[in-house]
Amino acid sequence: MTTIADHLHPLTRDFLARLPASHRPGKQLHRAPDGRVVGDWFGLALSSAFQPIVDGRTGRVAGHEAFLRSAAPDDQGLSPWTLFSTAAADARLIALDRLARTVHLLNALVAGSKRPLFLNVHGRLLAAVADDHGRAFRRVVGALGVAPERIVIETPVEASDQPDLLAFVLRNYRNNGFRVAVNVESPAQWQRIASNAWPQYVKIDRRKLGTPEEAREHIEWLNALRDDSNLIVTHVEDAADTSLGEHILLQGYAFGHPAPAPADSAA
Repeated sequence: MTTIADHLHPLTRDFLARLPASHRPGKQLHRAPDGRVVGDWFGLALSSAFQPIVDGRTGRVAGHEAFLRSAAPDDQGLSPWTLFSTAAADARLIALDRLARTVHLLNALVAGSKRPLFLNVHGRLLAAVADDHGRAFRRVVGALGVAPERIVIETPVEASDQPDLLAFVLRNYRNNGFRVAVNVESPAQWQRIASNAWPQYVKIDRRKLGTPEEAREHIEWLNALRDDSNLIVTHVEDAADTSLGEHILLQGYAFGHPAPAPADSAA
């Protein structure tokens, strides 16, 4: 009988085998009793939750976005926003951001997911890293035997207000083999940056698209702007919105809440 571990790249399997079963001083990663990977960050245990992104035409899972979860010995963990806001120094922020992405990648591998994995970068990181965005994480990905094109680096919505910085960052991540996604505040914002930013995915909040009829018109117009970028509508919470369009991807509670293991992970 084969197990998920049998299908892991030998580098990943070897790395996971060497992780301690509980936190040890000087070690940032360990395995929880349920097999998941946990990151240790100043007394907090960092773990992952995954939300599916589905194909609007078939309803099949097309990828997963990873979200950070934290817990403390007293069960009083911090929200991701609060956790990152405590990292006042740029160097600490960069370390936390990279640790979080490593935890997410390892947990996706442990679960056997073969879908594209969407990993967020914090907005401050874009300005804090002055040179080659993605180079350090590319080394992590390579050390685990993972193809970088399986990873989608996702920039926050505030980055789309800085077109020059955004274009520089996206180019760096693409040059390191990653795919990229941008979040936009509105259809008009995507129109403003579409000629300079070249992401594989564009994400927009369903709540910014108006009524179902208005949303369908916006989606049709957005798809016409650039046929080489895949549109993802997020925060789809109403089952009626699952029919917004066939040529888009959808994400939200209508398709699943973030969970410790990726849904449809073995497919």
